[in-house]
Amino acid sequence: MKWLPNFLTVLRIILVFPVMILLVLAHEAITYQLVFFLFLTAALTDLLDGWLARHLECVSNVGAFLDPLADKIMSNVLLVFLSCRYPEIIPLWMVLLLLAREFAVQGFRSMAPCMGVVIRTELLSKLKTFFQLMALGSVLIGLGWGSLADIARYVALISLILALVSGYVSMTMIFIRNSDLWSRQPLDMQSR
Repeated sequence: MKWLPNFLTVLRIILVFPVMILLVLAHEAITYQLVFFLFLTAALTDLLDGWLARHLECVSNVGAFLDPLADKIMSNVLLVFLSCRYPEIIPLWMVLLLLAREFAVQGFRSMAPCMGVVIRTELLSKLKTFFQLMALGSVLIGLGWGSLADIARYVALISLILALVSGYVSMTMIFIRNSDLWSRQPLDMQSR
């Protein structure tokens, strides 16, 4: 059973493909409803994989690498696609600000191990991901169930605003807490 958390994480990455294919082909509410349920399944694996890894005591480096990668693939790919297809629902400028934050934080995080530092994911960063998923789910609900479209649009917009705020506050905190990274000497790297 120790393989299950990583399996769920990989499943989340794999589910992005049918979700994207269906979104490209979607023209009817039933297709968007199917996309929503696939997306919901993927989002639930995000909750379940970390809990299982801790519960089964099988937290691994592979899981620590794959879990945030799967989150970024799922949330960012879908946000970019939906903002391009439905800019009146998801403003592209908001998505671009979220992507800029992702690149800045990931670049900073990838520099940290060279200095002997590991930057852990903070609660605000997890909240950012949660709000991104809320925005995506809301858009899909609005597309799949027309009677909920207006409410879903407001929930998506508020969720995106909260994702931006939590994302940029967490980025600022990461940079401040690790400001000494710029002055550290890199570790001697072994060649293999």
